[in-house]
Amino acid sequence: MKTLMITALILISAVCSQAQNKAQVNSGFWVVESNINKPEVQTIRFYSDGSKLLYEETINAKLNLKRKKVQLALNQLCSKLNASSEYIESKKLIALAFNLKR
Repeated sequence: MKTLMITALILISAVCSQAQNKAQVNSGFWVVESNINKPEVQTIRFYSDGSKLLYEETINAKLNLKRKKVQLALNQLCSKLNASSEYIESKKLIALAFNLKR
């Protein structure tokens, strides 16, 4: 009887539980590239779904990509760039988004 109750509880909890939905980029993706010799210089590129380069910027600061706030800002910028779907000439978008001095 005890094992039947435990089994029933496990089945009910498995059916009623939901996984956490992670925020995903609507379209496209971004890549951050750095050099071992110069880790403070990073190049950030944004691509469309078809791997077409939409925007590229090199910054002289190290972004902490483990922070959700940084990932969210890059995802939002990627969505905006994909909405325009054309290459944007250097406008320092990332430096402005993170208040970086260039």
